[in-house]
Amino acid sequence: MNAWLYLHFPHLLLDYQQALQPPEAAVVPTALIQTRARQQQVVQANLAALQQGIRLGMADVLASTMCPQLQLRPYQEAQEHRVLTQLAQVLYQDIGHLVLTPPHGLICEVRSMVQLHRGFHGVVQRLHQRLQQWPLRYLLSSGYSPLAAQLLGWAGCPVVSEHATEVKQALWRLPIECSGLPAEQIAKLRDVGLVTVGALLQRPRAELGERFGGALLHYLAALTGELIPPQSPYHPPDRFDEKIELVAEAQSWPQVMFPLKRLLQQVEGFLESHQWSTRGLLIRAHHRDGSTTQIKVRLARPTWQQGELLQLSQLHLARQQLAQPVLALSVRVLQPEPRQAVATSLIAQPATKTDELTGLIGRLQARLGEHKVQQLHTAMDWRPEYQGQLQPWQATAGQPQVTQRMPRLRRPYWLLAQAQPILRQQWQLQWGPERIVSGWWQADTIQRDYYIAVDRQYRQGWIYHCSDGWFLHGWFS
Repeated sequence: MNAWLYLHFPHLLLDYQQALQPPEAAVVPTALIQTRARQQQVVQANLAALQQGIRLGMADVLASTMCPQLQLRPYQEAQEHRVLTQLAQVLYQDIGHLVLTPPHGLICEVRSMVQLHRGFHGVVQRLHQRLQQWPLRYLLSSGYSPLAAQLLGWAGCPVVSEHATEVKQALWRLPIECSGLPAEQIAKLRDVGLVTVGALLQRPRAELGERFGGALLHYLAALTGELIPPQSPYHPPDRFDEKIELVAEAQSWPQVMFPLKRLLQQVEGFLESHQWSTRGLLIRAHHRDGSTTQIKVRLARPTWQQGELLQLSQLHLARQQLAQPVLALSVRVLQPEPRQAVATSLIAQPATKTDELTGLIGRLQARLGEHKVQQLHTAMDWRPEYQGQLQPWQATAGQPQVTQRMPRLRRPYWLLAQAQPILRQQWQLQWGPERIVSGWWQADTIQRDYYIAVDRQYRQGWIYHCSDGWFLHGWFS
């Protein structure tokens, strides 16, 4: 069985940059250039450029002559490596053993995943489904060794099979130039008539080792799977703080929605790989002068899904002013926490009233501001004016209420902002008195006798008597 898959992304950086732009930008011929052999050459091109006759390795002057509307950008190796790492983080949700092969590839070990995904083709299908989230051009090839799968991917032969014989046949047909060997080694092999990989594999090992050295024998052992070179498997980081360089300056928040959506997709993959949720994000817009605009997105409940994170982030950004153009965008995950299981049945349950309320409060906080959404908090104070206090909802959410430590009292929900003087003769007492003597430790000391009473319109009120007379303090519903 072929135990390895290789994912080859020949235009990784450019495809990723295009994914950060609106779809209409894809129709503009675009290419990335890099200095090779003392001249600027095309190293990546989008479909629009390829359709205009642009080819990889073409000089930038010739490419611009063939396609005057061609947009040329510099290739940045460090940025592409960062994209490859982000892609590995997404695929790690399905593949446990991943190896980065910069600048354009990922090696996946399949054997340990076959049972989980119901066979070899289940693993392949799962990879295709996960990659649909990223509009990237890629080739997938399989092999009985990592190097065999890589050679087929580099050569543009997408052989995907669990049978080693099919891979072997395709591998043997590859020209020796597709072997991945150094150019000097390839020239020597061609001089003795070894023009295909299959011809090289047919020769006796002892003869090849005597003539070309031990390095070639080591290469053949890695190609046939007899020796698996040391690998450094990818492990997801314990924190998320990723940055995206924008292709062009953004003048407003709506122009950074495409990059933000891509970053939040990576946030979902990061949280999913750790089985975490988060209660906050830090979005930073980077400007030309090195300064940043920072927006903290506080969440009313632990969240990990991209859709909800994007919706709340958009509401937060709508309240902020963007003073300078944006060159880059970054997102940091704040307050990650283990995800809590909420389902108690194998049958999916509808969202509870609590979930709906928490979601509504999260949207209100994002729209109005955290301190604009408040909750009544009960304090340990017998004085009615101090017992109920308004505090930001998130400050009290999930905390035990103090009322659990106080006896249940017959108190109205509607207290007047200021007690009003009344005539005792206009009220009929129903219950009481409840004497409250408190606040001696402060200047606001009270000594009152409270009653529940009904006025002449049969309204039930909460009245009290003190040294200053009779007062109405609240109404019962």
